[in-house]
Amino acid sequence: MALDHAVGLDIGGTTVIGAVISRDGRVVARKQIATHSAKGNSDGLRRIGKLVTNLIQDAGLTPAQIAGIGIGAPGNIDTARGRIESPAHLPGWDDFPIATTLRDQFHLPSLLLGRSQSAAIGEYWMGAGQGARNLFYMAVGTGIAGAFIFNGCLYSGLSANSEVGSQIIDPAGPECADGSKGCFEALASGSAIARMAAEAPAKSDLLALAGGDRTKLDAKLVVQAARDGDSFAQEVVERVGTALGHGIANVINMLSPDYVVLGGGVMLSWDAFAPAALAVIEQRCRIIPLQSVRIVQARLGLNAGVTGAARALWMHLSGTL
Repeated sequence: MALDHAVGLDIGGTTVIGAVISRDGRVVARKQIATHSAKGNSDGLRRIGKLVTNLIQDAGLTPAQIAGIGIGAPGNIDTARGRIESPAHLPGWDDFPIATTLRDQFHLPSLLLGRSQSAAIGEYWMGAGQGARNLFYMAVGTGIAGAFIFNGCLYSGLSANSEVGSQIIDPAGPECADGSKGCFEALASGSAIARMAAEAPAKSDLLALAGGDRTKLDAKLVVQAARDGDSFAQEVVERVGTALGHGIANVINMLSPDYVVLGGGVMLSWDAFAPAALAVIEQRCRIIPLQSVRIVQARLGLNAGVTGAARALWMHLSGTL
């Protein structure tokens, strides 16, 4: 019997998204739950197991009709052991045996990848990267991570999730989570934008959009205020766009991809950051044939990770991953 459906899971710091994906890339059933990592390992395993059960039922299938379970997760990943190791955004989930537990619970093959790797495969297969040969996927959200598809194959180094956010852009810049200064993530991530926005003038339109509460300032409000003409927000967008340009230019110069796919929540507003970013990229990428590089927004949105995780599972089973 052909097994034409697989479960894809995308585990994030705040949300776990799950879906049943058909072999032709359709989302047949989809659900999401709060991660609640602070409740610990056991609670996480229980709730994710329940999520998988509900997804299969919603799709009108049984576990016997599922090819397997693909999982994308943040942090350091041990694919061979099926465990998430010391994830920064999942406190309490150290050495988390997600893949092996789901395999034993559902008696199905399981595969654990980096979250960015899953999203890269999803966009390469069904999204903005269709037709690419060498694709770099960059997720710009709370942090910045990435993954590389080389000659149609997923590149796996010592770390499943590329630490593209750790590249140094400005050695005199703000302190980074790892103790260095001026890294890409500290200059262009959602967290960085919120930090910059917190310095908004008291009478700015930006602060008014947050109801005067600086803790509510985020990338979305900054972009909205910039579009509405707020000069402080426009300055933040310019600074972030410039940092994005340097980070993307470094990737292009090092890897020569024909596609750079930009995902994550901050990149939903890529058009606002693009003018400053593209000006830097054009200045810095003078040897690489930049006219042959497509820099595009991700197309699958929040479904990129689950779609790619399911696709990776099938590739793993066929020996093509």
